[in-house]
Amino acid sequence: MQNTSNGSLNGRILMTLATLMYGLIPPLVDLTETHVFHPEWTPHSRMHMVWLLGTNSTLAMVALYFLWLKKENSSFGISLAGVLGLCVYGGFMLSAATMSFYGGSLTDKGGVPPIFGLDANILAFSTGLLILLIGWFLARAKSA
Repeated sequence: MQNTSNGSLNGRILMTLATLMYGLIPPLVDLTETHVFHPEWTPHSRMHMVWLLGTNSTLAMVALYFLWLKKENSSFGISLAGVLGLCVYGGFMLSAATMSFYGGSLTDKGGVPPIFGLDANILAFSTGLLILLIGWFLARAKSA
């Protein structure tokens, strides 16, 4: 039987926020001249960016389905939504941590400026990861 206590609900809401952060915000930010339509990007680089955005947004839809609509096994749905979120946030963290190996950069000229002295991407994705983990902890603790 599914437990719908406030802790579980609050956890699911936090997980939903973290999921929307990786599923909705990047397409809004990256389907612009600073990314997909950047004049210096090669066509193949653009294709990879659109692929990444589509994959992350699709994963977010799957996570939200299992988090809210798949009622038969809510514990599984919570865990799957958490794991999918970890894949997306972890993939970003891995790419940021290994930039020196492939000549990467967190931002380009004209991109989002630092916020409170921190790179906007690191701040946003770290915040999303933290919200996901807190929500997952609350949702799992109350749904078991």
